[in-house]
Amino acid sequence: MASYDFNRCPVLSVERLEQVTMPAVIFVLLNITDAYLTRVGVMAGAIELNPLMSVIGSNMLFKGLIAAALVGALYFFGKERILWLLNFALFGVVVWNSATCLIVKLLPLQSLFTIAYAGG
Repeated sequence: MASYDFNRCPVLSVERLEQVTMPAVIFVLLNITDAYLTRVGVMAGAIELNPLMSVIGSNMLFKGLIAAALVGALYFFGKERILWLLNFALFGVVVWNSATCLIVKLLPLQSLFTIAYAGG
């Protein structure tokens, strides 16, 4: 029985697969973290600004599956190098969501009105 050489097929190249594994895992985990932080923020009183995700909600499994499908599509079309740029942008979104959750938890909206009208 002959074995198949995956290195001869450009889509199934072992080198390409090794290069995309780390950024792909990071991308999926950042998407799941974003969905979790969005859920926490919305429960604390924040609002979802992304019109696509406000319809879908902050389902972590669904967001992880969408991210994995996007990684597969980028890999298939040979555009997996874009993942590092997407990871960088998504990391900014996660930091923003973390700051929003922290602000909403520590300083509720009612206390902003109390602070604003206390001096007047």
